[in-house]
Amino acid sequence: MASFDGPKFWMSDGSCVQTKAIDVVSSTDISSYLSRLREDSIQNGKRAVIFDLYWDVEFLDTDNNKNKWRLSSVKLSTRNLCLLLKLPNPFQDNIKDLFRFFASKFVTFAGVQIEEDLTLLKETHDIVIRNATELGKFAAKVRGVPVLEFLGTRDLAQRILWYDLSRLDSIQSKWDEMGSNERLEAAAIEGWLIFNVWDQLSQ
Repeated sequence: MASFDGPKFWMSDGSCVQTKAIDVVSSTDISSYLSRLREDSIQNGKRAVIFDLYWDVEFLDTDNNKNKWRLSSVKLSTRNLCLLLKLPNPFQDNIKDLFRFFASKFVTFAGVQIEEDLTLLKETHDIVIRNATELGKFAAKVRGVPVLEFLGTRDLAQRILWYDLSRLDSIQSKWDEMGSNERLEAAAIEGWLIFNVWDQLSQ
């Protein structure tokens, strides 16, 4: 069984988020971690997995502004877990487990401002997330407040949850000085916040 044996972070409601950060290599079994996320999403989270994607860009033709995008990292969160995968370049066969996970129709993948990410996934890697929800649009529809559609992660969480975000702000204000644990803490907090946005909107 995959062990989320990274730092544990306590959230403002007293809950604990277990973390794991992995530099994926050809021998890494990521399927067991994805299975843990799926199990937690089913047991504790209305089948929701919060995701965030990070990209590298290689400029191929500066005259015509042509460039090539490559998925470099993926953050996946549930109520209790946060997984950060740094992907290899080029991709290895074990990354197919991640692609199959994204294709699952039994999980709702929710994120903030994800439309461009979904387009890039399809165009650059031929990956389709079959069941994706843009939380800004969802929030705007549920709450009847159109501006919610255009907010980023922090502002959307603030408008929906009204939580104290000073802890996250403190980390982000000194981002360049922070070590890997502090950055993982920020990732865990953001994932937990957006999960709670999803949970509240879905009630």
